[in-house]
Amino acid sequence: MRNNKFYAISLLVLVILTSCSRKGTEDAEKVTKHSNLELRDVLDSLSSVEYEWFYAKISTKYKDTAMNVSFKTSVRIKKDSLLNTLITYARIPVYNTLLTKDSIIMVDKRAKCVMHESLDYFRKEYAMDVEYENAEEMFFGAPIAYDSEMKYYRVNDPYSYTICSHRKRDIKRNVRKDKREIVTYYTLSNDLKSLKSQKIESPQDTSVVLIEYKQRELVSGFFVPKKIEITIFTPRQEIKVYMDYKKTRINHKEKIHFVVPEKYEECK
Repeated sequence: MRNNKFYAISLLVLVILTSCSRKGTEDAEKVTKHSNLELRDVLDSLSSVEYEWFYAKISTKYKDTAMNVSFKTSVRIKKDSLLNTLITYARIPVYNTLLTKDSIIMVDKRAKCVMHESLDYFRKEYAMDVEYENAEEMFFGAPIAYDSEMKYYRVNDPYSYTICSHRKRDIKRNVRKDKREIVTYYTLSNDLKSLKSQKIESPQDTSVVLIEYKQRELVSGFFVPKKIEITIFTPRQEIKVYMDYKKTRINHKEKIHFVVPEKYEECK
């Protein structure tokens, strides 16, 4: 049986790698009317932003029923190729992870071991349709798993600009028939300049991932996240992740340092 804490961290890497929440509209103002086509154009634009390199140092807080820990996460991305995360605690490297299109390698420096799994393993283990591109999209603040060729549906909410991958009646059928179709919601900011939040629901295992972009900043002409709050709801527990971006760089070629010492054995 592999270490639960180790797998909690590996799941976190994948998540910080994978109708939207309504907090009450008593004091909210209705948004200006825009056509569905206008909203789709905005999502198309946000999903097609091009960059080559991305770096950020992120102050991260993770909390679930068994853990409550703060650490630093350094993220380096070579777009469409590699994603490297280095987790440090008290300035000491703890986990070094390399994500590619089809696999994840994680080095546990404290246990002096290494885990090497295909993404298919995590899809089966956590019932999540994880794709490499989803990790890049989450860190960069882009719509996750958005497909410009798909049809999307406007959520009837006068207080937000929310688009969903399924119609309301199809979501009910999806739950009733216990299909494994993932339902995704995208909520745009009121000024239609960025993504405010996105919600990913898995009806099969009743899990939900809610990603809220609390604050953004302009870096080298890109409107990227500054503060993110992630809530993961599962039948067994609720997980909270808070991320505060520092020293973000875009399109500066980054050196990715990832070495697996020969003496490291497979993590158990």
